[in-house]
Amino acid sequence: MSKAKKFYVVWDGHRPGVYDSWAKCQEQTRGYKAAKFKSFSSREEAEKAFRDPNSVSSEKKKTYYYVVWHGKEPGIYTDWNKVKETISGVKGAIYKTFGSKQLAEKAFNDHPDNYKDGSFKKTKDLTPEELEKIGNPIELSLAVDAACNNKGDFEYQGVWTFSKDNVFKQGPYKNGSNNIGEFLGLVHALAYLNKHKDPKMKEMPIYSDSRIAMGWVQSKKCRTKRVPSKDVADLIDRAEKWLWSNTYKNPILKWETKVWGEIPADFGRK
Repeated sequence: MSKAKKFYVVWDGHRPGVYDSWAKCQEQTRGYKAAKFKSFSSREEAEKAFRDPNSVSSEKKKTYYYVVWHGKEPGIYTDWNKVKETISGVKGAIYKTFGSKQLAEKAFNDHPDNYKDGSFKKTKDLTPEELEKIGNPIELSLAVDAACNNKGDFEYQGVWTFSKDNVFKQGPYKNGSNNIGEFLGLVHALAYLNKHKDPKMKEMPIYSDSRIAMGWVQSKKCRTKRVPSKDVADLIDRAEKWLWSNTYKNPILKWETKVWGEIPADFGRK
């Protein structure tokens, strides 16, 4: 999904400062013990926070739940320092971060292999009614996602939801956007499933975490405001022509990240 520009403050890292991309922030924090950093929506906010770290210390932070399956004291923690204590020196320690207490409790009583792939930080607690309404993802389905950097280089891929095995992967392309990649991924998935003779493939659900791209597919038009490169423009034109020239029965469903974690096709670069 398309995301607003963010700026990253690194207080404790290889080279403290304000950075304009997640990749640059990672360079300064990767491998640095007890690195301290945070993202901000504007450079002004970031520079103010860098000059005065105490100005952001009073902000309410989201509570994360850390599940430790294999450590000195397995359990569910909300304090990262305690997690570090219980996994320190433990060979093959197994742990994961969750945004939802409900999901963390479920995961702790489940096998860790079921949670080894993907991120669950964006999950959150919902009412029983909300959970019942959302339900569980349909395993026999195809999931698509895209990734894009701040230069407009993007790629997209589709995987089987139940196994996470790759079905297709395209790119990288230049001068595009994340939404363009999501749109092309959905059309690619539709074309892929509908070229098969098996009627089950022609009705298999497709998951996306981008409501924008889903809307573009429904309207059969990539409504991007970005001016893409010629090769990307050609891909968009071909995708739109496919939508106008073909019919399909595959339902395109919203992946509920807040309950299920990151979509299986996620590139894992957040």
